[in-house]
Amino acid sequence: MKRILLACFLLTATATIFSVQHAAAQVTQASFSVKVNALDSLIGINDMTDAQTKWSSIHTDMLTVLGVTKASIAGASTPAISSSYMTIMQNQRTIYAGIWTLHTDLVTNRVALHTQLLQFDATIY
Repeated sequence: MKRILLACFLLTATATIFSVQHAAAQVTQASFSVKVNALDSLIGINDMTDAQTKWSSIHTDMLTVLGVTKASIAGASTPAISSSYMTIMQNQRTIYAGIWTLHTDLVTNRVALHTQLLQFDATIY
């Protein structure tokens, strides 16, 4: 019995720590747009090493945003709220798919990539 209680306690503590870390990692429109503009500048000066690093950071942020939206859908208190988050998720996925195809050649796709990243930024809530 004590082992069961200990296991439940450890699971609860782990879940609490995860949710606190998740809340701290939330991406804002302001922080995302700063990274997008920095990526564009790095591509402009042909610093592809730092541009790839910045792209990786932006990609991680996009996955975080998609995760937050998915969690919002799961945690919605009514079907109407869930539906509104589903619409946001569909828009985010469509934009993400376009960005993913463009990221393979940052120099050639610079303008289109910047435009789509800013479109993704507009979906962050």
